[in-house]
Amino acid sequence: MADEHVPVLIAGGGLAGLTTALFLGLHGIAPVVVEKHPGTSVVMKARGQYPHTMEVLRIGGVAERIAAAGPDGGTGEFLMVIADALAGPVLKTITGADMAMRHVSPEDWAMASQERTEVFLGDGARERGAERRFDTELVSFEQSAEKVTAVLYDRRTGTERTVTADYLVGADGRHSPVREGLGIGTHGRGDLGEIFRIFFDADLGGPLSALPEVAEGRRFALFWLQKPVPGVFYTTDVPGRYGYVLGMSRNPPDFGSFTDEHCAELVRTGLDLPDLPLKVVETGRTDILSSVADRFGDGRVQLVGDAARLVPAPGGLGGNTAVTDGFYLAWKLAMVLKGEAGPGLLDSHDAERRPVSEMIGEQQLLNTVDRLAPYLDDGALATPLPPVVQAFGYRCVSGAVVREPDDAGELIEDPTAPTGRPGSRAPYAVLPEGSPAPSTTALFGRSFVLLTGAAADTSGKAWTAAAAEVSARLGIPLPVYRLGGGDWLRSYGITGAGAVLVRPDRFIAWRSPGPAGGTEAAVRALEGALRTVLDRPSPGP
Repeated sequence: MADEHVPVLIAGGGLAGLTTALFLGLHGIAPVVVEKHPGTSVVMKARGQYPHTMEVLRIGGVAERIAAAGPDGGTGEFLMVIADALAGPVLKTITGADMAMRHVSPEDWAMASQERTEVFLGDGARERGAERRFDTELVSFEQSAEKVTAVLYDRRTGTERTVTADYLVGADGRHSPVREGLGIGTHGRGDLGEIFRIFFDADLGGPLSALPEVAEGRRFALFWLQKPVPGVFYTTDVPGRYGYVLGMSRNPPDFGSFTDEHCAELVRTGLDLPDLPLKVVETGRTDILSSVADRFGDGRVQLVGDAARLVPAPGGLGGNTAVTDGFYLAWKLAMVLKGEAGPGLLDSHDAERRPVSEMIGEQQLLNTVDRLAPYLDDGALATPLPPVVQAFGYRCVSGAVVREPDDAGELIEDPTAPTGRPGSRAPYAVLPEGSPAPSTTALFGRSFVLLTGAAADTSGKAWTAAAAEVSARLGIPLPVYRLGGGDWLRSYGITGAGAVLVRPDRFIAWRSPGPAGGTEAAVRALEGALRTVLDRPSPGP
């Protein structure tokens, strides 16, 4: 007999696992997160939150905390430099202003480190009812049609206990015992090479004097250095502490034999500062992989984060995609658990997240070739997409949407010229004073919502009445926002008498471009769309 039962067991307490827990809590489900390490990450890893991720964190109630944890105190400012050496000449400079996405989002960038971000995600998850168990490892599991049975090992006491769960989420990293336990393989370009990281303390006030606030740790900076050997130099949350990454290699040396003095010489050579006094504080090697799980779900088990995909680091979307994984999965799990959706809704997790994972992997491979490893150019690289398109332009063309007959199923669209088609991200549009929110984006995140442009006419009343009727029939909240006319109608591809159904994750599920045709017709159309999206077949006569 199991020792306890939980609605959702999450294996792994990193970015993906904690975000899944945070949003399950937001939707009224209290999960248990098990993490084999004694706490959240203390290793210096990824940094930076794209604006689309900040939208997610805003919905989760942790955006302000995470933004303020950046070295810039919340301004989202950063500096990326491609240069021959630390002292120059500079070949290209990219600033936060150059990468601003305010034309498609109400949010700015944030520059919090992964180790700080995990703390705030964990705090937010706990505040919403999630339980975290550190020093606890998932050692085995099996599933049936009704449940998942898992064996957990407490590293502190050396004891095991059996837990049953309605669902299991594998957020357990690149080697993912959950994925391996399901027998799920991976595809992609595989092992691309190896890098070696060196963290060191030094006084770089002189070499960095031309970059205000960088040496003082108040502004994040990252340099892609070309000479005398390719490498990456970047600042950390600790003033005077820096990271240096050797360029990738097909045939890396035996890093295990490197002494601290040898590592110090590698830094001096890589920065072209031969006389720099420094102290090596930490080293480590990492395999650079590009792989995607063959499927993101199996029965009552779903995969998120590095368990689902591994992408090269250049481009910064790996950690961001891990965070958004949890956001996109949690509402679906919650609705299924509460009986508001059928189990088929969870099939859309694979259908929607795997294609975008493959796209991001190929885009970040392009960056890797350009900045670190030209030898990886095999002549079959993807066409480059602007970062704003990668973040805001991908579509869920298969899954929990009602696709329109003339939709050719493009995975990507330009977010600066949105179509409003189902499967596309609901466009950001500023709303006039007196509206229910400052922008359309501010209306989303907690439930399905229905937007209509019909403020007071017959269609507006029909959509409002239909939403109330369908909400009662299906037992789900369905607020209606009658926004009247304005530029938002063009972005959403409807007339003033039309309506748009937006999912809790800000993607458009369905739309009716024109008039409701009366309350009865509006009920039929809206209920049919929601039953399709939620895998709730009509009960019949």
